[in-house]
Amino acid sequence: MNKSVGYLKAASLVALIASCNAALAKDLGVIGKSYPIIERDLVEVIHERIQQKTESGELDAMHEGMRDRSKGYARRPPGVSLPRAQEYRAVEINPLYTLDRDITDADGKVLFTAGTQVNPLEVNPLTKVLCFIDGDDPAQVDWLQAYCAKDIRNKMILVSGDFLAVTEQIGMRLYFDQRGYLVERFGIQAVPAVIRQSGKVLYVEEFPIK
Repeated sequence: MNKSVGYLKAASLVALIASCNAALAKDLGVIGKSYPIIERDLVEVIHERIQQKTESGELDAMHEGMRDRSKGYARRPPGVSLPRAQEYRAVEINPLYTLDRDITDADGKVLFTAGTQVNPLEVNPLTKVLCFIDGDDPAQVDWLQAYCAKDIRNKMILVSGDFLAVTEQIGMRLYFDQRGYLVERFGIQAVPAVIRQSGKVLYVEEFPIK
């Protein structure tokens, strides 16, 4: 009798599990609109967008803008605005410095000990004059040609102005002190100015134009 009851309970449990599975497996239909899952190739998407921008003319406009910005940068690099010198000013710069550590070669041999004083001008002297002007000031451009252009060793440097126009005007190679790196390093306060070596020191000189 007990066995019959046990079999009955087991059969009931199996029937219950079967009915639950059937309920879970029932097709409930579609809830809302369904869409197929499509993963587009990234390269295809990029090509499509480029084609769209090309057809609309947007790509050509972007290229034109980039060319204009490049031309503008070449003509007027980022510089600094300095006043015209009103009086002569000369400042001595002593580049002597003291080593704070030993300088060794590849094999670890000490070449210079900490505490050694070094003057770079004794190793690599400045054999030319560095001339700085504002290229937007015609008087300074004339000064540059009269004062610096006679010696081809001199370096003529704009701190601001139309680089291409001044280059064409004087017909010589020019440099541009972008963002005023040299101006700040040597403490130039007005232009035209020059940097030259005298003995073991450098001099920064600012010249008034009459």
